[in-house]
Amino acid sequence: MIKRMASVGIALALILAVGLGSAWLWDQVSSPAAAQSSETSPAENITVVGQGSVRMSPDIAQVSIGMETSAGTVGEAVGENEAQMVKILAALAAAGIAEKDIQTMNYSIQLDRYPEQMARTESSSAEPAPVYRVSNMVTVTVRDLESVGDVLDAVIEAGANNIWGITFALDDPTAAQSEARVKAMEDAQSRAEALAELGGVELGPVMSISEVVGSTVVPMGAMAERAVAGGGSVSPGELEISYQVQVSYFIER
Repeated sequence: MIKRMASVGIALALILAVGLGSAWLWDQVSSPAAAQSSETSPAENITVVGQGSVRMSPDIAQVSIGMETSAGTVGEAVGENEAQMVKILAALAAAGIAEKDIQTMNYSIQLDRYPEQMARTESSSAEPAPVYRVSNMVTVTVRDLESVGDVLDAVIEAGANNIWGITFALDDPTAAQSEARVKAMEDAQSRAEALAELGGVELGPVMSISEVVGSTVVPMGAMAERAVAGGGSVSPGELEISYQVQVSYFIER
């Protein structure tokens, strides 16, 4: 009798436990809002790209200067090139260019088997003699912009026959970049505020900031010109230093 009563009690306890568990599960299924309450809703935000730029006058010029020679043998072409480069480097030193501001950018020896001036003709079956071309180029930094014309005149007089790639830059662009960065952040704030107003929401604090890779230094219109040999001119102009940032702001309802 006692064993039978114990068995009935255990059975009732199990039925009660199962019933309570089922009721709890049904409550969770029938209440989606409760089930989702533990999930974190995604943050609402406004993301903009701010742009800032400043215009500055360059303080240095960089120019590629060199000598190209040709001869029937490598030795002759190299020897003539070296002799001419000695004169060019001496002219640069006399013009006030320091050794640290002269850097070799290219030195090449090329065999030209069929130069135009020695191409075979219909009346001749002789094989044209090969010609060796030697090119030696250096990048020169001129720190006194008023002397750029004088430097070019000096190297041309010394025999330089290859001049190209004159560019103007800032020796230290740090200050200009910092100013452009400040303007970019101000522009981002202004854009975000305008979007928030249009969207009828309140702009919150900054969520994230990232620098947009590709900020550039762009040459602007010429300011002054300096005549050089051959009737050309050098125009320093201005530089535009631009900066971009991507900023995300929280939205406050």
